[in-house]
Amino acid sequence: MKWLVLLSLVVANLVRTPSPIVRVGSGLVSGLVSDDGKIHQYLGVPYATVDKSNRFQAPLPPPKWEGILEAIDENVRCPQKMIGPIIFGEENCLKLNIHTPVTKENLLPVMVYIHGGGFIEGTGSSFLYGPDFIVEQDVVFVGINYRLNVEGFLCLGIKEAPGNAGLKDQIAALKWVQRNIVAFGGDPNNVTLFGESAGVVSISYLIMSPEAKGLFHRAILQSGATLAPWAIQHDPIKTARKLSRKFGYGGKDPYKIYKTLSKQSVNDLLEEIKYTKVKNLITSDILFVPCVEKIIPGVTPAVPEYPVNAIKSGNYFKIPMIIGNTDLEGIYFVGSTYGNSLKNMEEQVNPFDLFFDDLQYPSKEIQNATMSDILQYYFPSNKSDLIMELVDFFSDLHIKYPIAVESSLYSKTTDQPIYYYVFKYGGFLNMAKFISGFFIKEGASHADDLLYLFKPSSFPLPMRYFEMDMMKRMVSLWTNFAKHGDPTPKTTKLLPIRWKPSRSSNPTALVIDKSLSSAPMWKEETIALWNKTYTKYRRKRYGFH
Repeated sequence: MKWLVLLSLVVANLVRTPSPIVRVGSGLVSGLVSDDGKIHQYLGVPYATVDKSNRFQAPLPPPKWEGILEAIDENVRCPQKMIGPIIFGEENCLKLNIHTPVTKENLLPVMVYIHGGGFIEGTGSSFLYGPDFIVEQDVVFVGINYRLNVEGFLCLGIKEAPGNAGLKDQIAALKWVQRNIVAFGGDPNNVTLFGESAGVVSISYLIMSPEAKGLFHRAILQSGATLAPWAIQHDPIKTARKLSRKFGYGGKDPYKIYKTLSKQSVNDLLEEIKYTKVKNLITSDILFVPCVEKIIPGVTPAVPEYPVNAIKSGNYFKIPMIIGNTDLEGIYFVGSTYGNSLKNMEEQVNPFDLFFDDLQYPSKEIQNATMSDILQYYFPSNKSDLIMELVDFFSDLHIKYPIAVESSLYSKTTDQPIYYYVFKYGGFLNMAKFISGFFIKEGASHADDLLYLFKPSSFPLPMRYFEMDMMKRMVSLWTNFAKHGDPTPKTTKLLPIRWKPSRSSNPTALVIDKSLSSAPMWKEETIALWNKTYTKYRRKRYGFH
């Protein structure tokens, strides 16, 4: 009898309690109650459909179903490489993960997260982005899966593959939220969109997309901008040709490229997109990311014009924003490419691998002189800490400078508040820094702020209990903004200073470290250096011409 009781207890722990049944536009949905009994989870809820008929196009409406859909699969992800050449994911991956507090009386603010991963990997599930701490602050959380890589961003300028299918997935998800989130206790009139890295790039494009207007009301932009060298396809046909050539067609005809690629399976396409050590996620030769779309009759574009033009003209959706970055963004990129030490710059780093083709020069001599000036600024001598100088270079070129330019343009054309921050905290949850081998360095890498917001279900983090104060601080700032449009509506012991919006050319930022303080957002001489370069040589034409 004792063994029977013990067995029944084990089985009871394996059988999760179902959450209440809710009705959405497609039918009835049930989910699960979290292990601690505080959160209702609806995992893998379809918000749209993708099949062979719209493989590289905008998504179709979600399926309808009879009976009750058991939304209990949190492991849905779109096809991507995960472990070396092994590819995971399902093609019909357009599903949401919705988490809502068990106890609620009124409609709650909604926070929708768009994951990063360079547009080639990632998931909107608790696997990485467990929203427990966010939901506990009386917020409804939604995580989005969207098509990635060539499936999401093949951009041929034809009806069969107009471009930005992944962004159109996100727009479809936000429209679904507007229609259905009330059923989960969320307020469709109070939706905050937030993300990190490529997720931020997505949000920035959505801010400028006429199709997304009115679908969200605030935005939190963590470490990314549409003006980053890796955030836009500079020549979409050239990118597609490089992949098509691997399957026998290397010409420029977009219809023949489409015919060639559409015959291949997802796995075959992804297997042929390879990244070398120096050509990594953000400097790859074959980089399928958002593009400026060609205007095609009968096709609604997600990105109809170049971001700089949209922001300068004020042709975007003006909303309150939080914009920021970590202080050592480049650790993540440098660590994966060069390791954590450099002995000799000339022997180990090819300077031409460091720059991207969003810079175009009138002559080879001018290119070499410009590159020489920039490299002299970052690497004045071989006696310095070369690896950290390379970190600074990657930080500025790929994250900080693009944010500086983009946010400056926003500040000149919006009447809404913008809150700036720099995350410098180095704690036990700075996993990107630890994995990259820079654990002894002060400061924070790209993506180091995420585990102070999320509780991943994929691996235990017992060191979290040493970081509860910082986690509570970060979650409070982000959820306060979602609730009130102000991250510090009042000072508390946890948030002892007011975080104020800033409108200056070099804005005052909240410095998030062991304690909170304020400081100028940018290093002015660095911004001046890159301004000098990009003002003269930034690529003038994108997309189709």
